[in-house]
Amino acid sequence: MNYKLIAIDMDGTLLNSKSKISAANKQAVTEAVKQGTQIVICTGRPYKEALVFAKELGLNQTDQYIIDYGGSMIQDDSGKVIYQKVLRNQECTDIAQTLFANKINYHLIDTKGNLYDSDQDWTEKRMLQPKLSILKFLVSGHKGKIAKWAEFLHEQYDSDYFVVKTSPKEVELCPKNVNKGTALEHLIKYLKLKPNQVAAIGDMDNDLPMMKVAGLSIAMGNANDNIKQACDVETLDNDHDGVSATIEKYILEK
Repeated sequence: MNYKLIAIDMDGTLLNSKSKISAANKQAVTEAVKQGTQIVICTGRPYKEALVFAKELGLNQTDQYIIDYGGSMIQDDSGKVIYQKVLRNQECTDIAQTLFANKINYHLIDTKGNLYDSDQDWTEKRMLQPKLSILKFLVSGHKGKIAKWAEFLHEQYDSDYFVVKTSPKEVELCPKNVNKGTALEHLIKYLKLKPNQVAAIGDMDNDLPMMKVAGLSIAMGNANDNIKQACDVETLDNDHDGVSATIEKYILEK
C-alpha cells in the first residue's frame, strides 16, 4: 500500500528515552518526505514545543501540519490554526471546583500554551475573561496517585468528556470526542486523503483513537499491551529506532 501520510506520536515514539530524535529516525523521516509522504507529528504537547522537533526534522516547510494538545488543535507550518476545540468557561470552573474539593492537583492549558495550576486563583481572575480559551485539564503526580485519580476522573467525567492516560504519571481531560483520532480524521479530510492512505504509530492510550482511524496502525515495542493488541503490527521500541524501522518497512518505496 502506498501511504500518503504517517501520523507519529512524539514522546515514547519519535523521541527516545532521553527525549531526543535518533539519527536513524531523522534519516528515515527525511527519505519519506523526499518521496512525497506527509509526516505529521501528533502530540499532547503545545505547538511551540512540537515545532522545535519539527524543525529538527525539516518539517517546518510549506503545507506541513502538527496535531498538538492531544488533538485539541491542528496548526500548519506558520502556526495558523486550522482546527480547534476548547472547553467552555463554566465547564472549566465546575471541573476545577470538583478537583479542588477532592484534593487533586491539576493544570489547565489554554490555546496560547499558557499553563494555570491549581495553586493559582485563576477561577475568579481569569476564567470570566471571554478571550481565555482552555483546551484541557492535565492531572499529574506519582504513579500511585495517578491510578487513584484516573479512576475518579473516569467515574466522574467519562460520559461528558474524553479522559485518557497520556503517560504513567499523567491523565488528561478534554472536550468530548476531542482526541488524536478526531483531529487526524479532520486532517485527512482537509488534505483530501482516505483513511487507507494513512499510517499511525504510537505507544500510549491517547494514541489509540488515531490508530483506529488509520489504515495501518503500528505499536511501538515499548507500547502498553492494550495498544499492541489493538494495532495491526508492532515495531521496535523508542530506544531502538522503532519509527525508522516502520518507515523503512511500510512507507519507503522499494
